[in-house]
Amino acid sequence: MKKTRVNLLFGFLGSGKTTLVQRIIKEFASERRLAVIINDFDAVNVDYEILKGNNIDMIQLSSGCLCCTLKGPLLAAIAELVEKSSLDHIVIEATGIAEPEEMLVSFADPEFYGKFDLGPLVTVVDTPKFLKIREMLGPFYEAQIENADIVILNKLDLAITDEVAIVHREVFELNSSALVHYSERCDVDLPRLMDGSLSNTRLAQLSTQKDTSTDHSHDHEALHAPAESFMLETPEMINRTAIETLFASAPERLWRAKGFIRIDGADWLVQFAMGELEVTPSSPREHHFLVFIGDNLDRDWFQRGLEAAQSHQVMS
Repeated sequence: MKKTRVNLLFGFLGSGKTTLVQRIIKEFASERRLAVIINDFDAVNVDYEILKGNNIDMIQLSSGCLCCTLKGPLLAAIAELVEKSSLDHIVIEATGIAEPEEMLVSFADPEFYGKFDLGPLVTVVDTPKFLKIREMLGPFYEAQIENADIVILNKLDLAITDEVAIVHREVFELNSSALVHYSERCDVDLPRLMDGSLSNTRLAQLSTQKDTSTDHSHDHEALHAPAESFMLETPEMINRTAIETLFASAPERLWRAKGFIRIDGADWLVQFAMGELEVTPSSPREHHFLVFIGDNLDRDWFQRGLEAAQSHQVMS
């Protein structure tokens, strides 16, 4: 009997994972039985909101990391999907602050290991921001590279030639066996990502790590980015220039912001990643909000910024 393939996608906040999942859905949903599990750090799962409505099974897991508090729900979600329908693929988009090694250990659970076919672990890299993110997060971020079978150097259109060469060299130093793809907006060879295999080395390590680990004995703070998040309701009408100014003046501690706002009677999707702001049209929505993720953020500062944007003021 053919096993269901489980594909694992990693990458720091804003690297392009959701764009990659959108491409996977577009290419395979009509010809393969596909389901998606989305894990987001915040209780409001914006990626789920972006991806839903594609006539595929989707499950959202929020407010936790897959390797720790969500291990049980993750395995339960996979079992639920398989029981619900016979699937070819389950794609798991991990939160940007997930640690791959512990997640792989979770898959060594007797309820899972051997019943499913693990595809290659794919890590999406924000190429122009790689050096800054690595300096900021160190070993936690490096683990996403070190454990990958495939690394996608994404956003080449936003990087300069010298940056690409430097990032490729550093990725190779961290993981010389990973297959490297170059891309803009995660436009890559999808069958190679979906149909490849987890490396034999990683498979061999699963059982060993499972035997030597306890339920949750690891140092959680050492294995995870020091992230916090909060959600703010956005006013019904927002001034576009004021929103752009708000994010332009946001502290570097803001790593990611995403959500939905209303401008001039139309709904817009807002995505911000460490200095880069993208505002694109959205389908009509009743609920408008922004999720902010970072380290030691001042919630009141962002609240005042949104209030200023409503009154067409500019944050000072």
